[in-house]
Amino acid sequence: MAASAAQFKVVVVGGGPAGSAAARTLAAAGVAVCLIDKSEFPRDKLCGGLLTLRSRKTFQQVFQADWSPVIQHHSRGAEFYYQRQKLNSLTDYKDIFFTCRREFDAHLLGLAESCGAKLLLGRQVQAVDTAHSRLTLSDGQTIGYDLLIGADGVNSAVAKAVFGSSFSKERIGFGFELEVPISRVIPLIPDPEIYFGVLDWGYGWVFPKRHTLTAGVGGLLRASPKMRAEFEAFLKSRFGAIPPGQIKGHFIPFGDFRQVPGQGNVLLCGDAAGLVEPITGEGIAFAMLSGFYAAESAREAILTGREKSALALYQKRYAEIADTFRQANRLRRMLFPKLGQRLLAKALPKSKSLVRRQMDLMADELSYPEFGRYLLAKGITGPIKAMLGRT
Repeated sequence: MAASAAQFKVVVVGGGPAGSAAARTLAAAGVAVCLIDKSEFPRDKLCGGLLTLRSRKTFQQVFQADWSPVIQHHSRGAEFYYQRQKLNSLTDYKDIFFTCRREFDAHLLGLAESCGAKLLLGRQVQAVDTAHSRLTLSDGQTIGYDLLIGADGVNSAVAKAVFGSSFSKERIGFGFELEVPISRVIPLIPDPEIYFGVLDWGYGWVFPKRHTLTAGVGGLLRASPKMRAEFEAFLKSRFGAIPPGQIKGHFIPFGDFRQVPGQGNVLLCGDAAGLVEPITGEGIAFAMLSGFYAAESAREAILTGREKSALALYQKRYAEIADTFRQANRLRRMLFPKLGQRLLAKALPKSKSLVRRQMDLMADELSYPEFGRYLLAKGITGPIKAMLGRT
């Protein structure tokens, strides 16, 4: 026998940073909101776990709380490499934080629940009926909604129900990661390491955590069809051998964002909308911000009794994020091909300012057009633009 039906003003699917931001914002405003996730929390989530000053600013704006209980490491610099050649480094400059998504996401979900959001965890969404504004869950329960917010990641069931697919196979990115236990052989590093020249179109990283180093690579999948082998070669080069542990892979939107983040009374945010910035790979800040914008738009539409206006209201707020991603995508086409990475390898050892500008970008203290003009002045993007006939 099917479980009884329930009705909410807003239903959020997905309990990551985007979903928790949306649910918390709505619940704090007194809107009846239900958050559904297929997992019980805490749950593991594949992610480098880097948090920028942009992330901290957005977290404080949305959650109005302290995130220090889930911060595992704090750095004020970074090291940059081309393959195994160290190009440059910076210390004591801008704050960078590192977390474990298992802890971080559970913390944010708890903040949403404390504001009154109803949580339905361990329930898979089996069907999304957009025509009748209802969901069917794995336990047979039916949930009705006035507005639906899809925050269920890159493989979003909500996005698939609306657009027929969760993402474009031609434009999707992919990443591999391995958690490397800290030991006498592999000690903790103080600052993150960024590696160019390890993929045909992408980069690698080693991030410090409390008990592990997170090693990973990420890039455009169709441009790096041998990414698993390239990741293993990177691990051998960095650690001398492939460390023990399970290599895990996952899709990354990597700049393939939705121009229109929804349809009808359905709004998409976070990875479900493709919001992973394609230069730095930052997703958490944009997940929280888009979840907040979706919730504010839903709240405004409900308040005026015009629920059908929610998407248009969201589109206006979302335009700020979309413009950022368009600018970042243009720069990516100049930085990530092999020529762009070789030019970076030549420029980085000669300039501390280039490293600072990269960290300023991550801190949301430098715009993408400003960063592009800086790279052009440094002679990095000019040759690539000439090759593409864009000068």
